[in-house]
Amino acid sequence: MLIMLYSHDSYGLGHIRRSLEIAQHLSDRIPEASLIMLTGSMQAHAYSLPERMEYIKLPALTKDAQGRYCSRLLPHAIDITVRLRQKIILESIRNLRPDILLVDKAPAGIRGELVPALNFIKTKLPATKIVLGMRDIEDHPDHVRAEWAKSGIMPLLKSTYHAVFLYGSRTLYDPVKEYRLPPIIEKKFIPCGYVGRAQQVISREHIRTELLLQTSRLVLVTPGGGDDGYPLLKTYVDMLRKHVGSGQSTFDTLLVTGPLMNPQHRRRLQQAASPDLALTVLEFTPRLYDYLASADLVVSMGGYNTIVEILTANQRGIIVPRVHPRLEQCIRAERLAAQGLIDMIHPDQLTPKRLLKAITQSLKRPRPPRPQDIGVALDGAANASNAVKQLYLEGQRNQAATALLHRPSKSQAAATVRTTQSMM
Repeated sequence: MLIMLYSHDSYGLGHIRRSLEIAQHLSDRIPEASLIMLTGSMQAHAYSLPERMEYIKLPALTKDAQGRYCSRLLPHAIDITVRLRQKIILESIRNLRPDILLVDKAPAGIRGELVPALNFIKTKLPATKIVLGMRDIEDHPDHVRAEWAKSGIMPLLKSTYHAVFLYGSRTLYDPVKEYRLPPIIEKKFIPCGYVGRAQQVISREHIRTELLLQTSRLVLVTPGGGDDGYPLLKTYVDMLRKHVGSGQSTFDTLLVTGPLMNPQHRRRLQQAASPDLALTVLEFTPRLYDYLASADLVVSMGGYNTIVEILTANQRGIIVPRVHPRLEQCIRAERLAAQGLIDMIHPDQLTPKRLLKAITQSLKRPRPPRPQDIGVALDGAANASNAVKQLYLEGQRNQAATALLHRPSKSQAAATVRTTQSMM
């Protein structure tokens, strides 16, 4: 059994982290499965892979200030880079012939790069199950409906995809209702819950000793991949300098810039690190969840993975969501804040003074309620792996039934033998 995962990974680290979490469960729960991931992530090499897993690297993409895709490193126009990615995807599927294709977030891929491969599977590999892994929220409903209409997503979901795994909670945000999905697509939905992380392996005490904390409190600050995280981190450092410095810090800070941040911005933040501010700055760590779970508070942007990790760790969180070019992070933060699971500051209202007040208040309060206790499931990776196995077994049963249906009866076989003998 071969399971192929597609993770376009143009912006940030969330897609590959979510895909790897699901892949780990697939490897653990389906020992007969081999896995391969198609990914554009610049950091794929930094993560440990599950057993029996390989990855194929696609040329990296990013987004410009207007939210348009562009080549990250290749000195070529986006059309050339996408055509190259498209060919790699198609040839990988043509040669490897997966039993399951699990697509993260983008039904057609970036700029339709998946469509030729999807058409190949539909015509040449009819036994292969095609599954979309859908986040809780994509964008404002008006934007999603317009974008999907322009990109031909609805026909793909209706006629090409066999199932849609929902990595979220329809009680918090129902994409069927918000995006006006027809019944034929709703029937394909398999509710999985949020893709939470495996529990912390390294002890809290070990992490805090490793960081040489000066105080008894630790605040983790992370913008995720870091592409557009500089305004939040700069405001945080300004807050430390204006209101917390001079050796009077009541909490330590671990600030992780993200590997995709502009190098000049990253250097400015690294230069701010000092014992006076009780500030440590890292560029990247594959152990981010260990640090997150060991902290007393997390200040971050509102990407899916970071939010879900905060929920998994039952952690205090102050979220400053991205609002351009998509409202996905802001909508998610608003819904979770309404449930008392996180605090939120709109980026237009972010100042050093307001941020310090939010941090001070959050550190005084007890941790939020456990998401599971208010009906927000976090076992999405386990449920997704179980659903993959069921889809595979269903496909095997259908293949066996089709073969049996087309197998000639004994009388037909005997007649064929007599006809053959008479012709000799």
